[in-house]
Amino acid sequence: MTLSLSRRAALWGDRTAVVDVDADRRVSYADLESEADAMARRLSALGVGPGDTVTVVSRNRVETLALLFAVRRLGAIFAPVSHRLTPATVERPLETIDPEVVVHEEAQRDLVRGLPDEQTHSFEDLGRHEGADYESVERSREDSLLYLHTEDGERVVDFPARAVEWNCITAAAAWGLGRDDCAPALFPFSDADGLLRLALPLLYVGGRTALLRAFNPEDALSAVEEEGATLLLGGATEYRELVENEAFADADLGSVEWFGTRSALPADAREELARRAPVVRTYGRVDTGPNNLYVPPDRASKADGDDDFGPDCVGRPVPDCEVRIAGAGDAEPDSEVGELQFRGPVTPRGYLTADGGTDEFSEWVAAGDLAVREDGDYYLVSSAGDSDSSESESARIDPGRVERALEARSGVTAAGVVPASEGVLAAFVGEADPSELREFLGDELPDGAALPELDRAESLPRRSTGELDRAALRRQLSGEEQFGEE
Repeated sequence: MTLSLSRRAALWGDRTAVVDVDADRRVSYADLESEADAMARRLSALGVGPGDTVTVVSRNRVETLALLFAVRRLGAIFAPVSHRLTPATVERPLETIDPEVVVHEEAQRDLVRGLPDEQTHSFEDLGRHEGADYESVERSREDSLLYLHTEDGERVVDFPARAVEWNCITAAAAWGLGRDDCAPALFPFSDADGLLRLALPLLYVGGRTALLRAFNPEDALSAVEEEGATLLLGGATEYRELVENEAFADADLGSVEWFGTRSALPADAREELARRAPVVRTYGRVDTGPNNLYVPPDRASKADGDDDFGPDCVGRPVPDCEVRIAGAGDAEPDSEVGELQFRGPVTPRGYLTADGGTDEFSEWVAAGDLAVREDGDYYLVSSAGDSDSSESESARIDPGRVERALEARSGVTAAGVVPASEGVLAAFVGEADPSELREFLGDELPDGAALPELDRAESLPRRSTGELDRAALRRQLSGEEQFGEE
Protein backbone atom coordinates (compact mmCIF):
# COMPACT_ATOMS: atom_id res chain seq x y z
CA MET A 1 0.00 0.00 0.00
CA THR A 2 1.33 3.44 -0.87
CA LEU A 3 1.14 6.48 1.38
CA SER A 4 -2.31 7.41 0.07
CA LEU A 5 -4.70 9.23 2.38
CA SER A 6 -7.67 8.68 0.04
CA ARG A 7 -7.19 4.91 0.22
CA ARG A 8 -7.03 5.04 3.99
CA ALA A 9 -10.15 7.18 4.15
CA ALA A 10 -11.93 4.59 1.97
CA LEU A 11 -10.81 1.80 4.33
CA TRP A 12 -11.10 3.50 7.70
CA GLY A 13 -13.32 6.54 7.09
CA ASP A 14 -14.92 6.93 10.52
CA ARG A 15 -11.88 5.84 12.53
CA THR A 16 -10.13 8.65 14.42
CA ALA A 17 -6.83 9.61 12.79
CA VAL A 18 -5.83 12.69 14.81
CA VAL A 19 -6.95 14.11 18.13
CA ASP A 20 -6.25 17.85 18.40
CA VAL A 21 -5.78 18.12 22.15
CA ASP A 22 -5.65 21.93 22.26
CA ALA A 23 -8.78 22.38 20.13
CA ASP A 24 -10.62 19.43 21.74
CA ARG A 25 -11.26 18.10 18.23
CA ARG A 26 -11.33 14.57 16.85
CA VAL A 27 -10.52 14.16 13.17
CA SER A 28 -11.42 10.95 11.33
CA TYR A 29 -9.56 9.60 8.31
CA ALA A 30 -12.46 10.83 6.17
CA ASP A 31 -12.27 14.28 7.78
CA LEU A 32 -8.51 14.45 7.16
CA GLU A 33 -9.02 13.39 3.54
CA SER A 34 -11.65 16.10 3.07
CA GLU A 35 -9.36 18.72 4.58
CA ALA A 36 -6.45 17.60 2.40
CA ASP A 37 -8.65 17.87 -0.69
CA ALA A 38 -9.73 21.41 0.25
CA MET A 39 -6.09 22.32 0.92
CA ALA A 40 -5.05 20.95 -2.47
CA ARG A 41 -7.72 23.07 -4.18
CA ARG A 42 -6.45 26.19 -2.43
CA LEU A 43 -2.84 25.47 -3.33
CA SER A 44 -3.87 24.80 -6.92
CA ALA A 45 -5.53 28.23 -7.02
CA LEU A 46 -2.16 29.68 -5.96
CA GLY A 47 -0.49 27.98 -8.92
CA VAL A 48 1.21 25.12 -7.07
CA GLY A 49 1.93 22.20 -9.37
CA PRO A 50 4.31 19.27 -9.92
CA GLY A 51 7.82 19.92 -8.66
CA ASP A 52 6.91 23.09 -6.75
CA THR A 53 7.82 23.42 -3.09
CA VAL A 54 5.43 24.36 -0.29
CA THR A 55 6.85 25.33 3.10
CA VAL A 56 4.95 25.42 6.38
CA VAL A 57 6.16 27.25 9.49
CA SER A 58 3.91 26.20 12.32
CA ARG A 59 3.47 24.35 15.54
CA ASN A 60 1.74 20.98 15.27
CA ARG A 61 -1.69 21.31 13.70
CA VAL A 62 -4.15 19.06 11.88
CA GLU A 63 -3.79 21.48 8.97
CA THR A 64 -0.08 20.70 8.77
CA LEU A 65 -0.77 17.01 8.13
CA ALA A 66 -3.56 17.90 5.65
CA LEU A 67 -1.13 20.21 3.87
CA LEU A 68 1.40 17.39 3.47
CA PHE A 69 -1.13 15.13 1.76
CA ALA A 70 -2.42 18.03 -0.35
CA VAL A 71 1.12 18.75 -1.56
CA ARG A 72 1.63 15.07 -2.35
CA ARG A 73 -1.45 14.80 -4.58
CA LEU A 74 -0.39 17.91 -6.52
CA GLY A 75 3.01 16.34 -7.22
CA ALA A 76 4.72 19.08 -5.21
CA ILE A 77 7.30 18.92 -2.39
CA PHE A 78 6.48 19.45 1.29
CA ALA A 79 9.10 21.38 3.31
CA PRO A 80 8.26 22.02 6.97
CA VAL A 81 10.51 24.55 8.72
CA SER A 82 10.86 24.56 12.49
CA HIS A 83 9.00 27.27 14.38
CA ARG A 84 11.75 27.00 16.99
CA LEU A 85 14.25 28.75 14.72
CA THR A 86 14.90 32.47 15.09
CA PRO A 87 14.43 35.16 12.43
CA ALA A 88 18.21 34.93 11.86
CA THR A 89 18.57 31.14 11.68
CA VAL A 90 15.41 30.58 9.65
CA GLU A 91 16.92 32.43 6.69
CA ARG A 92 19.31 29.60 5.76
CA PRO A 93 16.72 26.82 5.24
CA LEU A 94 14.26 29.18 3.55
CA GLU A 95 16.93 30.35 1.11
CA THR A 96 17.98 26.77 0.35
CA ILE A 97 14.40 25.51 -0.09
CA ASP A 98 13.27 28.57 -2.08
CA PRO A 99 9.55 27.69 -1.77
CA GLU A 100 6.83 28.85 -4.13
CA VAL A 101 4.37 29.16 -1.24
CA VAL A 102 4.90 29.54 2.50
CA VAL A 103 2.04 28.74 4.88
CA HIS A 104 2.39 29.84 8.49
CA GLU A 105 0.62 30.33 11.78
CA GLU A 106 -0.12 33.90 12.78
CA ALA A 107 2.20 33.36 15.76
CA GLN A 108 5.09 32.66 13.36
CA ARG A 109 4.59 35.71 11.15
CA ASP A 110 7.89 37.20 12.34
CA LEU A 111 9.79 34.21 10.95
CA VAL A 112 8.56 34.89 7.41
CA ARG A 113 8.44 38.67 7.55
CA GLY A 114 11.41 38.95 5.17
CA LEU A 115 9.56 37.12 2.37
CA PRO A 116 7.30 38.84 -0.20
CA ASP A 117 3.67 39.16 0.94
CA GLU A 118 2.39 37.33 -2.14
CA GLN A 119 4.53 34.32 -1.23
CA THR A 120 3.31 33.93 2.36
CA HIS A 121 -0.15 32.90 3.55
CA SER A 122 -1.40 32.30 7.06
CA PHE A 123 -3.66 29.30 7.62
CA GLU A 124 -6.51 31.74 8.08
CA ASP A 125 -5.76 33.53 4.77
CA LEU A 126 -5.43 30.23 2.95
CA GLY A 127 -8.78 29.10 4.30
CA ARG A 128 -10.50 32.04 2.58
CA HIS A 129 -9.51 30.81 -0.90
CA GLU A 130 -12.32 28.94 -2.64
CA GLY A 131 -9.76 26.89 -4.54
CA ALA A 132 -9.54 25.51 -8.07
CA ASP A 133 -9.96 22.12 -9.67
CA TYR A 134 -6.89 19.93 -9.82
CA GLU A 135 -5.83 16.50 -10.99
CA SER A 136 -3.95 14.16 -8.69
CA VAL A 137 -0.41 13.63 -9.97
CA GLU A 138 1.27 10.23 -9.84
CA ARG A 139 4.97 10.96 -9.65
CA SER A 140 7.89 8.57 -9.59
CA ARG A 141 8.88 7.03 -6.27
CA GLU A 142 12.28 8.64 -6.80
CA ASP A 143 10.81 12.13 -7.16
CA SER A 144 11.34 14.42 -4.17
CA LEU A 145 8.42 14.51 -1.74
CA LEU A 146 9.83 15.91 1.49
CA TYR A 147 12.57 18.38 2.49
CA LEU A 148 13.62 18.28 6.15
CA HIS A 149 16.31 20.52 7.58
CA THR A 150 18.86 19.59 10.23
CA GLU A 151 18.26 20.79 13.78
CA ASP A 152 20.36 23.93 13.34
CA GLY A 153 18.81 24.69 9.95
CA GLU A 154 22.19 24.65 8.19
CA ARG A 155 21.37 21.82 5.77
CA VAL A 156 18.23 20.59 4.06
CA VAL A 157 17.83 16.88 3.33
CA ASP A 158 16.02 15.62 0.20
CA PHE A 159 13.65 12.68 0.78
CA PRO A 160 12.22 11.02 -2.32
CA ALA A 161 8.76 9.46 -2.04
CA ARG A 162 10.45 6.06 -1.73
CA ALA A 163 12.31 7.07 1.45
CA VAL A 164 9.21 8.64 3.03
CA GLU A 165 7.13 5.52 2.48
CA TRP A 166 9.86 3.10 3.57
CA ASN A 167 10.43 5.05 6.79
CA CYS A 168 6.72 4.50 7.51
CA ILE A 169 6.95 0.81 6.66
CA THR A 170 10.08 0.12 8.68
CA ALA A 171 8.88 2.05 11.74
CA ALA A 172 5.55 0.21 11.70
CA ALA A 173 7.23 -3.17 11.21
CA ALA A 174 9.96 -2.63 13.81
CA TRP A 175 7.58 -1.54 16.55
CA GLY A 176 4.67 -3.72 15.50
CA LEU A 177 2.32 -0.75 15.09
CA GLY A 178 -1.33 -1.42 14.34
CA ARG A 179 -4.76 0.17 14.19
CA ASP A 180 -5.15 0.12 17.98
CA ASP A 181 -1.97 2.09 18.64
CA CYS A 182 -2.00 5.71 19.74
CA ALA A 183 0.73 8.15 20.76
CA PRO A 184 0.93 11.82 21.71
CA ALA A 185 3.08 13.96 19.39
CA LEU A 186 5.87 15.21 21.67
CA PHE A 187 8.04 16.41 18.76
CA PRO A 188 7.11 19.02 16.13
CA PHE A 189 6.20 17.77 12.65
CA SER A 190 9.15 19.74 11.26
CA ASP A 191 11.34 17.18 13.07
CA ALA A 192 12.07 13.84 11.38
CA ASP A 193 11.28 12.12 14.69
CA GLY A 194 7.86 13.74 14.93
CA LEU A 195 6.90 13.10 11.33
CA LEU A 196 8.69 9.99 10.02
CA ARG A 197 9.16 8.10 13.29
CA LEU A 198 5.68 8.64 14.67
CA ALA A 199 2.85 10.54 12.97
CA LEU A 200 3.06 9.13 9.44
CA PRO A 201 3.77 5.52 10.53
CA LEU A 202 0.67 5.65 12.76
CA LEU A 203 -1.45 6.99 9.91
CA TYR A 204 0.06 4.36 7.63
CA VAL A 205 -1.37 1.51 9.73
CA GLY A 206 -4.64 3.13 10.80
CA GLY A 207 -3.60 4.27 14.28
CA ARG A 208 -4.08 7.71 15.75
CA THR A 209 -1.97 10.60 16.99
CA ALA A 210 -2.85 12.85 19.93
CA LEU A 211 -1.64 16.16 18.58
CA LEU A 212 -0.07 18.73 20.91
CA ARG A 213 0.53 22.18 19.42
CA ALA A 214 3.68 22.38 21.53
CA PHE A 215 5.07 20.08 24.18
CA ASN A 216 3.60 20.54 27.63
CA PRO A 217 4.09 17.76 30.20
CA GLU A 218 0.67 18.10 31.84
CA ASP A 219 -1.13 18.10 28.47
CA ALA A 220 0.92 15.12 27.33
CA LEU A 221 0.07 13.12 30.46
CA SER A 222 -3.61 14.01 30.12
CA ALA A 223 -3.58 12.92 26.48
CA VAL A 224 -2.02 9.59 27.44
CA GLU A 225 -4.75 8.97 30.00
CA GLU A 226 -7.71 10.16 27.94
CA GLU A 227 -6.68 8.47 24.69
CA GLY A 228 -5.22 5.32 26.19
CA ALA A 229 -1.88 5.92 24.47
CA THR A 230 0.06 2.72 23.86
CA LEU A 231 3.49 4.27 23.29
CA LEU A 232 5.48 7.48 23.66
CA LEU A 233 8.46 8.75 21.71
CA GLY A 234 10.54 11.53 23.21
CA GLY A 235 14.00 12.75 24.05
CA ALA A 236 15.87 13.52 27.25
CA THR A 237 14.25 16.95 27.63
CA GLU A 238 10.67 15.71 27.16
CA TYR A 239 11.02 12.72 29.47
CA ARG A 240 12.79 14.67 32.21
CA GLU A 241 9.98 17.24 32.20
CA LEU A 242 7.37 14.45 32.27
CA VAL A 243 8.80 12.65 35.30
CA GLU A 244 9.49 15.90 37.15
CA ASN A 245 5.94 17.13 36.67
CA GLU A 246 3.73 16.89 39.75
CA ALA A 247 1.07 15.02 37.77
CA PHE A 248 3.40 12.16 36.79
CA ALA A 249 3.22 10.26 40.10
CA ASP A 250 -0.58 9.95 39.94
CA ALA A 251 -0.95 9.67 36.16
CA ASP A 252 -2.65 6.53 34.86
CA LEU A 253 -0.12 5.20 32.34
CA GLY A 254 -1.39 1.64 32.39
CA SER A 255 -2.10 1.67 28.65
CA VAL A 256 1.51 2.51 27.74
CA GLU A 257 3.38 -0.53 26.43
CA TRP A 258 6.76 1.17 26.02
CA PHE A 259 8.57 4.49 26.10
CA GLY A 260 10.81 5.16 23.08
CA THR A 261 13.77 7.53 23.26
CA ARG A 262 16.07 8.86 20.57
CA SER A 263 18.78 9.75 23.08
CA ALA A 264 20.34 8.47 26.28
CA LEU A 265 18.21 9.43 29.28
CA PRO A 266 19.38 10.68 32.68
CA ALA A 267 19.50 7.75 35.06
CA ASP A 268 16.76 9.12 37.33
CA ALA A 269 14.33 9.77 34.47
CA ARG A 270 15.06 6.37 32.93
CA GLU A 271 14.41 4.66 36.27
CA GLU A 272 11.11 6.47 36.83
CA LEU A 273 9.85 5.60 33.35
CA ALA A 274 10.94 1.96 33.66
CA ARG A 275 8.71 1.62 36.73
CA ARG A 276 5.74 2.14 34.40
CA ALA A 277 6.77 0.43 31.15
CA PRO A 278 9.87 -0.74 29.24
CA VAL A 279 12.20 2.00 27.96
CA VAL A 280 13.52 1.38 24.44
CA ARG A 281 16.18 3.14 22.41
CA THR A 282 16.02 4.07 18.74
CA TYR A 283 18.61 5.64 16.46
CA GLY A 284 18.69 7.57 13.23
CA ARG A 285 19.31 11.10 12.00
CA VAL A 286 17.55 13.23 9.45
CA ASP A 287 20.62 12.69 7.22
CA THR A 288 20.31 8.89 7.36
CA GLY A 289 16.55 8.65 7.67
CA PRO A 290 15.31 8.55 11.28
CA ASN A 291 14.59 4.82 11.32
CA ASN A 292 17.90 2.95 11.31
CA LEU A 293 18.49 1.07 14.58
CA TYR A 294 16.27 0.09 17.49
CA VAL A 295 16.01 -2.01 20.62
CA PRO A 296 12.72 -3.94 20.66
CA PRO A 297 10.49 -3.61 23.74
CA ASP A 298 11.04 -7.22 24.81
CA ARG A 299 14.72 -6.39 25.41
CA ALA A 300 14.10 -3.01 26.96
CA SER A 301 15.11 -1.46 30.26
CA LYS A 302 12.71 -2.62 32.96
CA ALA A 303 12.07 -1.58 36.55
CA ASP A 304 13.84 -4.64 37.92
CA GLY A 305 16.99 -3.66 36.02
CA ASP A 306 16.82 -6.84 33.93
CA ASP A 307 17.74 -5.62 30.47
CA ASP A 308 20.12 -6.71 27.73
CA PHE A 309 21.91 -3.41 27.16
CA GLY A 310 23.11 -0.14 28.60
CA PRO A 311 21.91 3.39 27.80
CA ASP A 312 24.39 3.70 24.90
CA CYS A 313 23.10 0.60 23.10
CA VAL A 314 21.10 1.52 20.00
CA GLY A 315 20.28 -2.03 19.05
CA ARG A 316 20.06 -3.61 15.62
CA PRO A 317 18.91 -2.48 12.17
CA VAL A 318 15.23 -1.99 11.46
CA PRO A 319 13.86 -4.06 8.55
CA ASP A 320 15.36 -3.13 5.16
CA CYS A 321 18.11 -0.95 6.60
CA GLU A 322 21.73 -2.09 6.30
CA VAL A 323 24.44 -0.87 8.66
CA ARG A 324 28.20 -1.11 8.79
CA ILE A 325 31.05 0.29 10.82
CA ALA A 326 33.40 2.09 8.46
CA GLY A 327 36.91 0.66 8.58
CA ALA A 328 35.87 -2.53 10.35
CA GLY A 329 35.97 -4.62 7.19
CA ASP A 330 33.39 -7.00 5.79
CA ALA A 331 33.45 -9.20 8.88
CA GLU A 332 32.68 -6.26 11.21
CA PRO A 333 34.66 -7.75 14.12
CA ASP A 334 33.35 -7.02 17.58
CA SER A 335 35.07 -4.22 19.56
CA GLU A 336 36.23 -2.44 16.37
CA VAL A 337 35.37 1.27 16.68
CA GLY A 338 34.35 3.15 13.54
CA GLU A 339 31.78 5.47 12.04
CA LEU A 340 28.23 4.22 11.61
CA GLN A 341 27.06 4.11 7.99
CA PHE A 342 23.69 3.11 6.52
CA ARG A 343 22.13 2.22 3.20
CA GLY A 344 18.74 1.01 2.07
CA PRO A 345 15.35 2.37 0.99
CA VAL A 346 14.96 4.41 4.21
CA THR A 347 17.95 6.65 3.47
CA PRO A 348 17.34 10.06 1.83
CA ARG A 349 18.88 11.21 -1.45
CA GLY A 350 21.27 13.90 -0.23
CA TYR A 351 21.58 17.56 0.72
CA LEU A 352 19.71 20.25 -1.17
CA THR A 353 22.07 22.73 -2.83
CA ALA A 354 21.71 26.49 -3.15
CA ASP A 355 20.95 26.22 -6.87
CA GLY A 356 17.98 23.91 -6.30
CA GLY A 357 19.82 20.67 -7.07
CA THR A 358 20.78 17.85 -4.74
CA ASP A 359 24.26 16.85 -3.65
CA GLU A 360 23.56 13.13 -3.59
CA PHE A 361 24.94 10.84 -0.90
CA SER A 362 27.19 7.95 -1.85
CA GLU A 363 25.93 4.38 -1.54
CA TRP A 364 26.59 4.38 2.21
CA VAL A 365 25.36 7.38 4.22
CA ALA A 366 27.56 8.40 7.17
CA ALA A 367 25.80 9.05 10.46
CA GLY A 368 28.56 11.15 12.03
CA ASP A 369 28.76 8.93 15.12
CA LEU A 370 31.39 6.42 16.17
CA ALA A 371 30.11 3.07 17.36
CA VAL A 372 31.17 -0.46 18.23
CA ARG A 373 29.33 -3.71 17.59
CA GLU A 374 29.02 -6.25 20.39
CA ASP A 375 27.10 -9.52 19.95
CA GLY A 376 25.13 -8.08 17.07
CA ASP A 377 24.11 -4.87 18.87
CA TYR A 378 25.56 -1.46 18.13
CA TYR A 379 26.80 0.82 20.93
CA LEU A 380 27.44 4.53 20.45
CA VAL A 381 30.93 5.66 21.39
CA SER A 382 31.02 9.34 20.49
CA SER A 383 30.49 11.81 17.70
CA ALA A 384 32.96 11.24 14.88
CA GLY A 385 34.21 14.77 15.51
CA ASP A 386 35.14 13.82 19.08
CA SER A 387 37.48 10.99 18.05
CA ASP A 388 41.20 11.39 18.68
CA SER A 389 43.26 12.06 15.58
CA SER A 390 46.04 9.74 16.72
CA GLU A 391 46.38 6.51 14.75
CA SER A 392 47.86 4.72 17.77
CA GLU A 393 46.20 1.56 19.06
CA SER A 394 45.18 3.32 22.26
CA ALA A 395 43.10 5.81 20.26
CA ARG A 396 40.89 2.88 19.22
CA ILE A 397 39.86 2.10 22.80
CA ASP A 398 36.07 2.04 23.02
CA PRO A 399 35.11 4.75 25.58
CA GLY A 400 31.59 3.34 25.83
CA ARG A 401 32.87 -0.05 26.89
CA VAL A 402 35.05 1.54 29.61
CA GLU A 403 32.07 3.61 30.78
CA ARG A 404 29.89 0.51 31.03
CA ALA A 405 32.59 -1.24 33.04
CA LEU A 406 32.81 1.72 35.44
CA GLU A 407 29.03 2.06 35.79
CA ALA A 408 28.80 -1.62 36.70
CA ARG A 409 30.95 -0.95 39.79
CA SER A 410 29.39 -0.32 43.16
CA GLY A 411 29.33 3.37 44.07
CA VAL A 412 29.37 4.64 40.46
CA THR A 413 26.13 6.20 39.19
CA ALA A 414 27.49 7.64 35.91
CA ALA A 415 30.80 7.66 34.06
CA GLY A 416 32.36 9.55 31.17
CA VAL A 417 35.42 8.57 29.18
CA VAL A 418 37.30 10.24 26.31
CA PRO A 419 40.26 8.91 24.31
CA ALA A 420 43.69 10.39 24.97
CA SER A 421 46.90 10.11 22.99
CA GLU A 422 48.12 7.18 25.10
CA GLY A 423 44.95 5.89 26.75
CA VAL A 424 41.81 7.49 28.16
CA LEU A 425 40.69 10.29 30.47
CA ALA A 426 37.78 9.45 32.77
CA ALA A 427 35.38 10.96 35.29
CA PHE A 428 32.65 9.43 37.40
CA VAL A 429 29.73 10.48 39.57
CA GLY A 430 29.30 8.56 42.83
CA GLU A 431 30.93 7.58 46.11
CA ALA A 432 33.39 4.96 44.83
CA ASP A 433 37.06 5.17 45.84
CA PRO A 434 39.02 6.65 42.88
CA SER A 435 42.14 4.65 43.74
CA GLU A 436 40.17 1.39 43.63
CA LEU A 437 38.62 2.38 40.30
CA ARG A 438 42.03 3.26 38.90
CA GLU A 439 43.32 -0.17 39.88
CA PHE A 440 40.24 -1.79 38.34
CA LEU A 441 40.66 0.12 35.07
CA GLY A 442 44.30 -0.85 34.92
CA ASP A 443 43.11 -4.40 34.32
CA GLU A 444 40.41 -3.34 31.85
CA LEU A 445 42.55 -1.22 29.51
CA PRO A 446 44.87 -2.73 26.89
CA ASP A 447 48.52 -3.20 27.77
CA GLY A 448 50.40 0.07 27.49
CA ALA A 449 47.23 2.23 27.65
CA ALA A 450 47.52 4.95 30.27
CA LEU A 451 44.91 6.53 32.54
CA PRO A 452 46.39 9.99 33.21
CA GLU A 453 43.16 11.40 34.65
CA LEU A 454 40.33 9.85 36.73
CA ASP A 455 38.22 12.45 38.54
CA ARG A 456 35.17 12.31 40.77
CA ALA A 457 32.59 14.84 39.52
CA GLU A 458 29.27 16.15 40.80
CA SER A 459 27.81 15.84 37.30
CA LEU A 460 28.84 15.11 33.74
CA PRO A 461 28.34 17.53 30.82
CA ARG A 462 25.51 16.54 28.50
CA ARG A 463 24.06 17.78 25.23
CA SER A 464 20.44 18.91 24.89
CA THR A 465 19.59 15.35 23.78
CA GLY A 466 20.83 13.97 27.11
CA GLU A 467 23.87 12.30 25.55
CA LEU A 468 27.29 12.75 27.12
CA ASP A 469 29.09 15.77 25.68
CA ARG A 470 32.54 14.26 25.21
CA ALA A 471 34.06 17.43 23.82
CA ALA A 472 33.06 19.34 26.97
CA LEU A 473 34.20 16.44 29.14
CA ARG A 474 37.61 16.48 27.46
CA ARG A 475 37.93 20.22 28.17
CA GLN A 476 36.97 19.69 31.80
CA LEU A 477 39.37 16.80 32.32
CA SER A 478 42.09 18.90 30.70
CA GLY A 479 41.40 21.70 33.17
CA GLU A 480 39.94 24.10 30.60
CA GLU A 481 36.50 24.12 32.28
CA GLN A 482 35.11 23.30 35.71
CA PHE A 483 32.68 20.45 36.37
CA GLY A 484 29.14 21.67 36.92
CA GLU A 485 26.95 20.87 39.90
CA GLU A 486 23.78 18.80 39.81
